[in-house]
Amino acid sequence: MNSSATAEVEQPELEENELEDRPADLTEHLEELRTRIIRSFIGIFIGWVAGYILFPQVYQSLAYPLREPLRAVHGQTVFLHFADPFFLRLKLSFVVGLIFAAPYVTYQIWAFVAPGLTRSERRVVKMFIPFSGTLFVMGVAIGYLLLPAGIRWFLSYLSDYGNATLLQNPLSYVLLAVKILLAFGLSFQLPIVLIILAKLGLVTSKRLMTYWRHAVVIISVIAAVITPTNDPLSMTVMAAPMVFLYFLTIGIVKRMEGNRAEQRKASG
Repeated sequence: MNSSATAEVEQPELEENELEDRPADLTEHLEELRTRIIRSFIGIFIGWVAGYILFPQVYQSLAYPLREPLRAVHGQTVFLHFADPFFLRLKLSFVVGLIFAAPYVTYQIWAFVAPGLTRSERRVVKMFIPFSGTLFVMGVAIGYLLLPAGIRWFLSYLSDYGNATLLQNPLSYVLLAVKILLAFGLSFQLPIVLIILAKLGLVTSKRLMTYWRHAVVIISVIAAVITPTNDPLSMTVMAAPMVFLYFLTIGIVKRMEGNRAEQRKASG
């Protein structure tokens, strides 16, 4: 009788202790999240300052694809508003700052999320982060190489307007160029997305192989949309690496499935 009464008394005490611990854990997580966010903003701000300092070199690199096509049509760059030079430097330096700060911000995200992941999940993320960065750089590089061809294609329509010339606003050109390069970089994240879906069990190598024709059509449409020209050669240059990466991903997923099957057999 006494032992049951004691158990009834101790049980509410344990539940009260658990309820007291939970807010403390949540508070700690929120405090850590706040710290990580502040650190990320500081990193972005430092990158922004670095981008502001390096603006002349970055701008010259982005303006290079425009220079020769513009000279061919006797055009010139012209600012349309007295504040545009300042805002161009401000916006472009911010984008550069985000790129500079990306590794540090990624680390802050990783440091916050990693404790909640299993060892195998942490190993997968560590493997894919540098791979993702490499693919992004590859996409941006291809986009940069295709920019002059895209600009020449657009300028080819200028002859339809007689003696018209082009007065190009650098601000609008730089923003468009950055969007195109980002689109190319993000499109090359396709293998990472497919591998993550495979890890979650949402896709298999057999399914990816079955629908390869559909994938090629979708990739071709994406290439047609983000390539700054309808030139078939440029679209092929964009689509070919993505198709190659798609089939490479099928091989990687198939190997992952084989390793998983061997682990099951060994554990069984």
